[in-house]
Amino acid sequence: MRPLTLDSLNQQLQTVQYAVRGELAIKAETYRDQLKSGAHNLPFDKVISSNIGNPQQKGFDQPPIAFMRQVTALTEWPALAELAPSVFPADVIARAKELQEEIGSIGAYLYSEGVPFTYSEERPRFVPRDAHPATPDDIFLTASASAGVSLLINMLITAPTDGVLIPIPQYPV
Repeated sequence: MRPLTLDSLNQQLQTVQYAVRGELAIKAETYRDQLKSGAHNLPFDKVISSNIGNPQQKGFDQPPIAFMRQVTALTEWPALAELAPSVFPADVIARAKELQEEIGSIGAYLYSEGVPFTYSEERPRFVPRDAHPATPDDIFLTASASAGVSLLINMLITAPTDGVLIPIPQYPV
């Protein structure tokens, strides 16, 4: 295996931009602070951060997508489908049962790289998008962006004296 250097590191990783943080988000916080202080001459009275993909945030007033919340409820408490069958749509009940059959109880430890069942569903999205063939062994699902970044940084640290400099330490690191 070749050593990891800036030359051997994926060039796309070196130029990645993450819109949740950075110049735009910092400027938005500056505007919010100015609005709160009352001492401003801004031509608007609120800032809505539409760059983070969170339509449920205050200001957008979009209700959350119910499907995933309902599936989660049924996988956490399977008896709920029988106790209140009219509350849940048929596709929610079917998806929850499918997940229960594949992973069993969601309260137990699972595979650290993600649930194998989900790879078959995620793989078709990655292969055409990235134009790179992928097998389930190539996919490592994490719970969040922060968890994924933490995993990658820990991969780079091999000794107690190693460190990683981050230009602006903020979410997701």
